[in-house]
Amino acid sequence: LSLSMSSNPIGGFQNKIKQPLGCLGLGLGEGALGMPLQRKAISLSAFIGIVGALIIQRKHKNRDRGAPRTSPRGEHGLATSRRKSGAGSQRDEESLMGLAHGIAVLHASDADEIERRLRAKLVPGSAVEILAMYSSLLDAVVTDPAHMTTPISDHLVHRGHGVFDTCTLRHNRLHCTDEHIDRLLRSAAAARIHHGFTRASILRAILAAAKASGASSACVRYWIGAGPGDFHWLPDRCVEATLYVVVYNEKPSARKLEPSFDAGLEEITVTPKVPFKPPLLAGLKSNNYLINCLSGMESYAASKRGCYGIQVDEKGRVGEGAVCSALFVFEQEASSNGASNGTSPDEEVRHLVVATPRFDGTILAGTTAAAALALLNEASMLGASAFDQYLRPGETRVVVVDARQRDVYAAEAKEKAREMIFVAGDYKVHGIVRWDGTAIGQGSVGPVARYLNHALEARMHQGNGVAV
Repeated sequence: LSLSMSSNPIGGFQNKIKQPLGCLGLGLGEGALGMPLQRKAISLSAFIGIVGALIIQRKHKNRDRGAPRTSPRGEHGLATSRRKSGAGSQRDEESLMGLAHGIAVLHASDADEIERRLRAKLVPGSAVEILAMYSSLLDAVVTDPAHMTTPISDHLVHRGHGVFDTCTLRHNRLHCTDEHIDRLLRSAAAARIHHGFTRASILRAILAAAKASGASSACVRYWIGAGPGDFHWLPDRCVEATLYVVVYNEKPSARKLEPSFDAGLEEITVTPKVPFKPPLLAGLKSNNYLINCLSGMESYAASKRGCYGIQVDEKGRVGEGAVCSALFVFEQEASSNGASNGTSPDEEVRHLVVATPRFDGTILAGTTAAAALALLNEASMLGASAFDQYLRPGETRVVVVDARQRDVYAAEAKEKAREMIFVAGDYKVHGIVRWDGTAIGQGSVGPVARYLNHALEARMHQGNGVAV
């Protein structure tokens, strides 16, 4: 077979096929399709090759018009952009420039507009009212939320190179400051943050912020960061370490994320997708709480009746909740003589032991858990009478005979625990009524949780703490 071509259309046809045929190694000299050309015969195989080349060229053109091309690799193996030319490049540049339309550029002279925009976003939309903020960069307290800022170059912000802790303001007194500030300084040392803050200077800043807040009761939170200066991972060029303190309260109108105390929580074991922290991060209060957030998010997504989650290791040992310590109440297997606990041998009294996981480096050493154990051991000296006022109709009298740290296993807790309790934040207590769908005890908040809820809060009313 052969293909006959006249000289009239061949010029345009030759131009179309010249580039692809060159790529295929087929020359286009005068003896082939060169000009002048009157009539040439092309074999079927050559014709098929020409048509195939044209199809390939057309596909390449369509691909270039459509999907983005893979960037060539530049120095150090990093992808580099390839600049386009021509009308298409101009249209792309115009499109990209259009993305910036409508975004204002605000300068120092636009301070009023910056404040207006921040105030419109931060104040109405916030679930908390931030009453005061101390910044070591200012060495001053700011009471306007629109002016409570940290530099974006502070390594606390962009590298998570920072630590924090808390305390509680109740009735114009700061409570639990010693243990919390000591833990903050230990955390800063473990995070290798070089700073000049002392217990006295930190307490000074906390007191100043608490006083400026004008509140008699509030939450207090404070951070030590590596400081601003650059966006490197090494802190060597940071200007100076930073200390920030905020005093805040939750707005009464804020949407509640936790069920009421009487309703109790329904918690789940978080999946292996949320791993335990390595010992370094588990033992200090790092500013990076991603693992904690993911743990709480898994729990909240499961039922909206929990918001902490429970970590259990590969051996089945219980760890902690997202931001809380776990306590378990078991019935004593071999009851001792009740008379030693303020009861007669003839009375029906449940003798209880309370256990919380050991602070072995895999979980945070919770200050509230330590306080709860101390309160329960004090109550054991009073016998069942210490818990009588926290009983509900029909509940049997109880007495805690021992409270200590030990390994607690999830299977043991689900089968035998009469109560499961979360404690955190100096005074917060939550009874866990269901765990992974299994009822804990009677499936309701128990008397030990009620006792701790009262006793931890009562500490804030006893006149101790630092006066503001």
